[in-house]
Amino acid sequence: MKKFQIIRDFVQYNMVLDPIEDELKNRGWTIVTGTAKSYNKDKEVFGSIGCQSGYWIRQKPPMSPSFLVFHGVSFIKKWSRTYPDWDYVIAPSKYFEESIEGNVLGLGWPQADYYIKNKNKQQEFKGKIKERHRISDEKTLVLFAPTYYKSKSKQVQGNPDKLMDIVSLLPNYHVIFMPHQMCDYKNEYEDYRLKVRSDYVNKHDYILGCDLLIGDVSSLVFEFALLDKPIVLLNNTKARNYLKMDRNDEFLDIGEVVSIDDISHISLAVESSISEPNKYSDRRSYWVDKSMGYCDGNSTERIVDKIEEICGK
Repeated sequence: MKKFQIIRDFVQYNMVLDPIEDELKNRGWTIVTGTAKSYNKDKEVFGSIGCQSGYWIRQKPPMSPSFLVFHGVSFIKKWSRTYPDWDYVIAPSKYFEESIEGNVLGLGWPQADYYIKNKNKQQEFKGKIKERHRISDEKTLVLFAPTYYKSKSKQVQGNPDKLMDIVSLLPNYHVIFMPHQMCDYKNEYEDYRLKVRSDYVNKHDYILGCDLLIGDVSSLVFEFALLDKPIVLLNNTKARNYLKMDRNDEFLDIGEVVSIDDISHISLAVESSISEPNKYSDRRSYWVDKSMGYCDGNSTERIVDKIEEICGK
């Protein structure tokens, strides 16, 4: 019996690991599970795959051959260097394969498969969101997704008044507030046209269903860009802050930029983005190609092909 270990820790990793597990099962593999603190020690296990982006994964070496895949693309270049005990890093594009030392496999990103396969169903997802939040009018759905990060963007996720200020400046839209799962700010509100998603479970459906994203340093900006929908960025627009590039003169110019220190322009930025949704399409395409590379809907199959090639069928 051929067995493969899936190392799980947080619910936000499921959209990456679930498709890989399903594909392995379809090919006849038996799946055993482990966690970052307690790997399965079954001697019949042929290898392991985990999806972590924090220091906790370095507690002990996983079963070899081991594959580390990231749930987001923002900091692959930074974090992939901190896992010497892992045999391979699975990255979404050739950019990472060429710019990171070690056994980096630029094969694609399972989450991208989900977006691509549902790209033509965005109105259906929008309908589900409106039904869930009892929205009956045709106002634009704005996804506001602040992120946990040690920079000025933390002013947004950590300061309820700042959050209320941003939302109160958007009275003509339905704002879906979805903080990063590591945000300290967990309160739920229904006022100020604010619908809070603090459990982080259905973020992919909200990305598909919302019309515009207000974001900062999260990988959500790349996921939203994949669907070629308008984005408003809150500071942190240098590409090195996202992809840890060696050069620092390239900006993530995929949408209008609003300074966190002066959010009075947020309404104008949103309005402009909605009225000219294709203004940054070329730049979004450029950055999606660089950060996610394979957007053909076959990333999961390609990853499992490589796992089987290395582990032996």
